[in-house]
Amino acid sequence: MAIHTSIISPRHSEAAPSFCPTPVTIQFGAVLRDLSAYIEAERDLEHCDSWDPACDAWIRDAERARTRVLDGITALRVAPIRRREDLPLRRCADLAQMLIESDSPEQVRDIIVLPERFPDVFRCTSDGPVARRVDLMVAAFQQHLNALARLPDFTGMVEADYVVIEPGEPATMLVPAA
Repeated sequence: MAIHTSIISPRHSEAAPSFCPTPVTIQFGAVLRDLSAYIEAERDLEHCDSWDPACDAWIRDAERARTRVLDGITALRVAPIRRREDLPLRRCADLAQMLIESDSPEQVRDIIVLPERFPDVFRCTSDGPVARRVDLMVAAFQQHLNALARLPDFTGMVEADYVVIEPGEPATMLVPAA
């Protein structure tokens, strides 16, 4: 005869409805997936010359992946907040958007340290199973964020010179502005 042995600690035996995904947690998972695809697309471009016609498909893939991530973040922003554990996920998505749209290494540096400077804003304060699950999602996001910040596009940002066409010169000759 079998003996019934509980494998769940009584301390963590909350009701199953606490694990129901919310629109924010579902969309955050999609954002993580899209962010991963964007990072991989950008890594494909690391050793690619922008003038090489063979790289056109990779450039288009990276642009599509970037658009997908930003669209996913927009969808997450409009998703209704159903519980307080959804707030750190929304803040993390905002952080990803700020990093993707940043235009200087200083901004990247400042954005990347925000979760460390304000851990209460980017982590759940409670200790329930839902909070622990959200904290795991935030930890996975943090890994993606660090991978994104290490990409050459974010570490070696240089502001491009404004290019003008000088009068009297052929239309194909471009000169950097003084």
